[in-house]
Amino acid sequence: MKVDKERAELVFGRLLDSFFRKEYPFNLPKAKAPQVMENLRDLFVLGSREHACFLFALCYWMRGGIDSQTATKQLAQLYRNNPEMFLPEKVYKFQRQMILPGLERRFAPIFLSSEFKAIGLGFNVEEIADIWVENWLRIKDLWAGDPRDIFKGVSTYEEACKRVQNKSKRGFHGFQEKMVSMLIYFYMDADILDRWHFPIPVDFHVLRIVFSNCIIVAKPAESNGNGFYTKSVLMSVRKLCQNYCVKHNVDPLHLCEAIWLYSRLMCNQHPGNQSVVGGRHGRKTELLPVSRWSLAQIRNYSNTCAICSINDTCKWCIPSAEYYIRGKLVLREERGSPPQLNFFLSST
Repeated sequence: MKVDKERAELVFGRLLDSFFRKEYPFNLPKAKAPQVMENLRDLFVLGSREHACFLFALCYWMRGGIDSQTATKQLAQLYRNNPEMFLPEKVYKFQRQMILPGLERRFAPIFLSSEFKAIGLGFNVEEIADIWVENWLRIKDLWAGDPRDIFKGVSTYEEACKRVQNKSKRGFHGFQEKMVSMLIYFYMDADILDRWHFPIPVDFHVLRIVFSNCIIVAKPAESNGNGFYTKSVLMSVRKLCQNYCVKHNVDPLHLCEAIWLYSRLMCNQHPGNQSVVGGRHGRKTELLPVSRWSLAQIRNYSNTCAICSINDTCKWCIPSAEYYIRGKLVLREERGSPPQLNFFLSST
């Protein structure tokens, strides 16, 4: 595996420059992180314990499979309906799959599942309902019911992982390196945590930017059953991004948002990154490339790839469906352009 640090300097630098200048697509109304307060209007005071609890819970839906903006808005509605569900001390009577009489029974996992489904949060609902109870109990017992206390005295990613990562009875279910970074990102953005350098959450969008622009080049033999979604790749990307931020004194939140928003708003428009999804059969679901090039796809291309600030470094199509449905990071094909683009543009 080769890590091209010079290419990273070029790509990250261009994205951040566009981000700070609020150039397209960062000037679009939808170019916003999911946790922005306008999605959480009038729910709680910025940086409060209630806000911290909500953001902790929001992490459960930041693992793919559901649009993050949708998940945030739906979870906010659930909070409006029943804010006590988000308070650790309200689950002290409950154990896994325990059903109690009265209003409080909704906190048991089986009733949590029902609540999540009713609000449109059905993705991984049984797993999330289970860890919702378990993690609130740990926060209540170990951190006096306040997740903000988890980070008291913490100023390094390594120490944060020791407290949050699910490696001991003091860690939390569902939290590995990516979700530790996600929680740090949320808490820094909410001014719950002071700013210090940490590796940004390495999700599909970060991996797509890194691989499509050949910042990391790996041989097929270095892949596994998950394609290039491997521990060594994830570790390398985390290190690369953190070192870049340290070297240039870049706020990790800015790098995170620049990469995430760009991939989400620009890269997903190329038909080579899109898929036709067959009947759902878990990771055996049939995924096929879309047929090309329709008039709509040509227009999308002219508004994205054709004006992209990193067009000259981007080589690969990396479809999101392979990642979110099959759990794979796959380089599908070299990124192409519509052969009729010049004719189309000259005739409009």
